[in-house]
Amino acid sequence: MLKKYKPFLRAGAIDTMAFRFNILVWAAITVCQVACMVFLWLAVYRSSVGGIDAEIHGFTYREMIAYVVLTTVFGFVTFNNDTLWYINTDIKKGTVGNYLIKPISYRGKFAATSLGNLLTMTGMFGLPFYTAALITLGSLGFLPDLSFPAFFAHLGLFLLAGLCASLLNDTIAYIFGVLCFYTSSGWGLNSLKTTLISFLSGTLLPLAFFPAGLRELVGWMPFAGMSQNPVLILMMKYDLAQSLRCVALTAAWIVALELFAKLLFSHAVRKVTVQGG
Repeated sequence: MLKKYKPFLRAGAIDTMAFRFNILVWAAITVCQVACMVFLWLAVYRSSVGGIDAEIHGFTYREMIAYVVLTTVFGFVTFNNDTLWYINTDIKKGTVGNYLIKPISYRGKFAATSLGNLLTMTGMFGLPFYTAALITLGSLGFLPDLSFPAFFAHLGLFLLAGLCASLLNDTIAYIFGVLCFYTSSGWGLNSLKTTLISFLSGTLLPLAFFPAGLRELVGWMPFAGMSQNPVLILMMKYDLAQSLRCVALTAAWIVALELFAKLLFSHAVRKVTVQGG
């Protein structure tokens, strides 16, 4: 059964490698973004009570810099997903009907494509970027000193959390893509999705900076598992028990949202209005 989706897995990898120049440009932009955020947080900590040695909402300056660097790298590798745009294009061109009559799952093809994309991005950029970041941050004292068994345990949980984050990101992208059946506005839905994920996942700002009530609420939502939780696991801000709970929560959200996506798609295909084809 899985053999049917191998071409889509391969297509995701090939599609990523076909646009290497664009990815390199985004990598350069990401480096500039990290530099800007470092100077921004430097100004914030210097102007706070206690200066550069202050601790703000549980983060020292060094921890905040490590968080910014690792979150940016994580987002660059993990959030490179075009599922919503593919669905929007299928609707506008009328090609969505072709997939509905084939012996494959419409959802499964996007999941396989995204997995191929993730594996390629991880091999091409994730491994070198994470290695460089961890070595640099560790040598500068921006990460805690742990024994090798503890570090590799956190690293293994981070890889698992990263895979879950990628699957969850693709599931949410698929749900927003299915909403294109109703609105035919892929650009607006993608802007909404990007804003929600950036703000609620801790990509722009750690969730510890949110008001107490909102922080607790967002912590139980799926978005925290898409960026903040995997990064805090890698930074060893969570112990092993907390890390396992975060991974389990993200996995539970994947199952719940996949079920919701299936129901939504079943309803949407009965109301689809093709714009072309």
